[in-house]
Amino acid sequence: MALVSVIVIGYNDATHLPTAIRSVMRQTLRDIEIIVVDDASTDETPTLTAALAAADPRITVLRREANSGGCSAPRNDGMAVATGRYLMFCDSDDVLTRRACEKLSGAAERADADMACGEFVRRHHDPTRYIAAYRELYGSATVLNGILDRPAQLHDTPPWNKLYRRSFVEAAGLAFPAGLLYEDLLFVTEAYCRAGRIAIVPDLVYVWNVRRSADALSITNRRDLKRWRDRIEVNRRIDAYLADSGAPPELRAAKDARFLALDLMVFLRELREAAPEDRGELLETARDYCAGVPIPDRPGRGEDIPVGCRIGAFMIGQGDIERALDAADLAVTGSASSDLVATGGRLRWTEAYADDPRADAVLDVTDEHWQNQAWSKRPYLAVVSRATDGGAVLRLEGQVHDLLDGLAGVEPRGSVRVTTRVGDLVWSGPLEVDPGQGAVRFAGDVDLVGVGRRLLRPTAGYELRLDIELRRGPETARRPLTARDAVLPATSIALPTPYRWLVGDRAMPVESNGRLVLRLDPPPAYRRAISAASWLRYTAGHGR
Repeated sequence: MALVSVIVIGYNDATHLPTAIRSVMRQTLRDIEIIVVDDASTDETPTLTAALAAADPRITVLRREANSGGCSAPRNDGMAVATGRYLMFCDSDDVLTRRACEKLSGAAERADADMACGEFVRRHHDPTRYIAAYRELYGSATVLNGILDRPAQLHDTPPWNKLYRRSFVEAAGLAFPAGLLYEDLLFVTEAYCRAGRIAIVPDLVYVWNVRRSADALSITNRRDLKRWRDRIEVNRRIDAYLADSGAPPELRAAKDARFLALDLMVFLRELREAAPEDRGELLETARDYCAGVPIPDRPGRGEDIPVGCRIGAFMIGQGDIERALDAADLAVTGSASSDLVATGGRLRWTEAYADDPRADAVLDVTDEHWQNQAWSKRPYLAVVSRATDGGAVLRLEGQVHDLLDGLAGVEPRGSVRVTTRVGDLVWSGPLEVDPGQGAVRFAGDVDLVGVGRRLLRPTAGYELRLDIELRRGPETARRPLTARDAVLPATSIALPTPYRWLVGDRAMPVESNGRLVLRLDPPPAYRRAISAASWLRYTAGHGR
């Protein structure tokens, strides 16, 4: 019997699956078995996995006759034949770090724990970025005597940065729910709640590759209604499990906070990005659930839940798509556009729903202190409505939404700025500004030739960001430009630069993470350099 059984699943991912398997083969812990489950692939996966199994006797390959459509069935197949004392998981397009099995099994053995959890990092591609996940949970080695020692651990729900005692999994009857996406939310939540002891390992054990530009997005990254129906259904099942098992209120509150801060944040982001004609149907997938989820009110509860998510959950539950989109703008961009109402020393998000007692608490935004902020710091929402390719220039038109009548007295000229991802100024130029009732309209040109002359800086990366500056007397307000529902060029635009061999000479105006950006298309050598630099910055910043 091996100490650790690692279950690697894959479907039609012959490009990445061998790398995932080799990351398990090269573990410093040699006492492992590797169970590869091929979910009826039609590409070169069977040939590649057979060759790897022939080279390493620790590998067993299982092949399903028909594709399951998800991750549950392959993982369950792997668990059914595993013989190791502990179980771990790895997806075909990800990798385990070299000492992952050693670190997690060692911690579990020392603590006599049912589970061990380590840190993972999201590696985004095009451009390459490393984003640490839940670092606040992995600051030091510790052992939890059950999930009630730290209910916030429920926020970390992927299955693959964790190790599970196999006898514990079998005794608890844990399995991934068939036919549902986001199956890991239910499996890991039940494991947390049933585990007697949980070892926390302050080491990086898993790299999750997020390839949003791939021709075939991974299941997690696909955007469709089934995905959200399944995600809501999994949350319903978790609620039912917690209720049936008599979970204490603090555990249920932690689960609700996870839904509002994580699941709903993703939902609001995708609601903004959806085509206007698709938003109503998308909203309906979450409406009933959001109408019933407890939303913490303002007096000191739910501090970790972004205010945009709190308001968004309420508006989705009401079926109010326009105000849900306003809340989504706040959650995603950090900027606000709403009919704020100041009464009795309090600030309310909207005058609507004045007769709803639940709304009084949920929509109170006094603690955001917008009414007390300096004029230049208020989160005015600046939206580009149209960007037009003018050859040597990119023509911008849009408006900045007022907030608490703060834009009164704005000067009739502003500036548009182009910066790198880290904030270095590349270029700036004038904007024509037309203050009006409730908004300030603007129009102006980005000099693409002027931008191109300044692109030698390595910090340019793949992306240039666009900001707007407004002036009122000696004060300057600077806000990022967003582009929800904007009319943008359908193809990339020319970006003349003497450094095209380094950064390319084309750019695509797109909205990315709530910001209007010019996405560059640099040559492969530059992409590799940026990828290496990104990893060095990550490791330097996290003591790796």
